[in-house]
Amino acid sequence: MWDNFLFKEKNQVLFWKHWGSLIDTTKSGPRYLPTELEIWLTISKNKNLFCFDKSFIYLLRGKPVAGVFLPIEKQDKNKTISVAGGYVIAPMTQDKSVEEKIFKAIDNIAAEHKVGKIMFGIDPLDNNRYNYLQKYNYLDTSMLSYVFDLTKENLLDSCRRNHKRNIKKIRDNKDFTVFYIDNNSPSYEIHEEYRTLHHKCSGRITRSKDTFDAQYEKLKKGKAVLFGLNFKQKNVAFLYFDYNADKAVSVSAADDPDYDSLPLYHILYYMGMEYLKKAGVCYIDTGNPSSPSPQFDYYPDNKQKNIALFKRGFGGEYWPYFRGIKYFSREAFKKDMSDFINNFEISKYE
Repeated sequence: MWDNFLFKEKNQVLFWKHWGSLIDTTKSGPRYLPTELEIWLTISKNKNLFCFDKSFIYLLRGKPVAGVFLPIEKQDKNKTISVAGGYVIAPMTQDKSVEEKIFKAIDNIAAEHKVGKIMFGIDPLDNNRYNYLQKYNYLDTSMLSYVFDLTKENLLDSCRRNHKRNIKKIRDNKDFTVFYIDNNSPSYEIHEEYRTLHHKCSGRITRSKDTFDAQYEKLKKGKAVLFGLNFKQKNVAFLYFDYNADKAVSVSAADDPDYDSLPLYHILYYMGMEYLKKAGVCYIDTGNPSSPSPQFDYYPDNKQKNIALFKRGFGGEYWPYFRGIKYFSREAFKKDMSDFINNFEISKYE
């Protein structure tokens, strides 16, 4: 049954060639970029979760029509199709007629390797009308993502009043300077400052240096841009965007906690929006946290809720972030349900 399948483990060079062709023909967003997927695999390996990679391309009459990123991990006692413990980007399909065959193949791979559950998330920027994962017996675990609309004529006017005030406050203050690095102006030294500040902001080393170096390679290829804010000759905040075709994702932010009393990110988001609009991007997915309330398998703390509230101050709207889990193990299902019971907040009367 595998005659039309090209597995990454068999021929990585040809796999990535076909994968790149699919990205171009489907105009997929930056979550599908090879460097992004490799970064996630590195994080999975660093967390000692990674087992093996069963990613594949489906060929029809010799041409790639679907691509599936399919890492298999070990969580607790169960194998899962997940990445770094989270959702894998859903299959990239050029020809919808092969969709059913693709999901059947995924189930067969899961059965062969005794996988306990599969976790897929559909890119919000694909703008699907419904969660098609349900057609293949996935439990809906969807939530919301907040998306900036760059098609608006005046991006500053589309912002909330307080956001406009804070943007102008930093923009008009000569103590501040906004800068960026991209493929036309790369700087490894500045990128290393971002990495160092990322660790300081987090209070710990959250991921390995090679993942940051991979980000820098993506930037040099013209698929990312890093904005920075300088205050009195010191770089105090950074904001990272990935982009492809007319889509972008806000992927990472870092600031110096010594300056957290200042409105650091308003101007960075705004300048990033202006830059990406000129680059032909129409929409920016702001990523997690965006959804305003707890959902199944999403339990934001107060800090995350405040970040989600902050994002809503820019011109945009909620788009559905369709997700789904397919369970093959009652033990895995019981664990997730237990987490839901323990973490979900019961509403209270005002």
